[in-house]
Amino acid sequence: MRHYTLLSIIILLAVSLGGCLSSLPPSGDPSPPPGSAKASLTGTVSDALSGLKLWSGQVTLTRPGSPGYSTTISGGAFQFTGVATGTYTLTIKALFYKQLQQEVAVTGGDFTISVDLKPIFSAQELDLLARLVHAEAKGESYEGQVAVAATVLNRVAHPDYPNTLSGVISQVTVSGGKRYYQYEPVLNGTIHKPASQTAKDAVADALAGWDPSGGATGFFAPAKVAKGSWVWTRTPTVTIGNHRFFK
Repeated sequence: MRHYTLLSIIILLAVSLGGCLSSLPPSGDPSPPPGSAKASLTGTVSDALSGLKLWSGQVTLTRPGSPGYSTTISGGAFQFTGVATGTYTLTIKALFYKQLQQEVAVTGGDFTISVDLKPIFSAQELDLLARLVHAEAKGESYEGQVAVAATVLNRVAHPDYPNTLSGVISQVTVSGGKRYYQYEPVLNGTIHKPASQTAKDAVADALAGWDPSGGATGFFAPAKVAKGSWVWTRTPTVTIGNHRFFK
């Protein structure tokens, strides 16, 4: 009788221990399964040509079967917190830049990434804009030159104007049988003069998102334009140096 009782105790003990051991994770695999842990992802976004940080843009993290995450670029940076572990598609969009997509594996803890975006404009187009800025505003402050560049980019983004840099800069309108150039340097040929480094830098800053013009789509020099001109009827945004900017 004692032998049967002792055998029963041994069997029960073996079953109990077996149940405990089966609940432990496999040896050497401490990683949590996808989605069971949370992490943070911080990134910086720069212009691939100038290295300047972008002022704005949209960033998303997506994967099948998940609503994903979305945030914005501010001051050249973005951050996601409370991200479930797993592999995601990172998508970054910014005005005047080519969209970037790449896979990122979020494994837990803090994760950082640096990304460069390429402008949609060619080197020749950016040089054209720099030459316009030089011709129009070479005597203005650096901020004033950035503002001039920004107004041209604002026209490219506006539905009332051509959607290319060359189209905006070379645009000619006809009114009353007369042809009107949008920019005087195109008419008088000074746009063909080489751009200064300052003008090139101003274009880079405007492209990255700095807009001292306040969203303007045009500018003029009040001291040189007659009061009867149509530009005086437009809504002003700011005056920088000798230029008044308007929408």
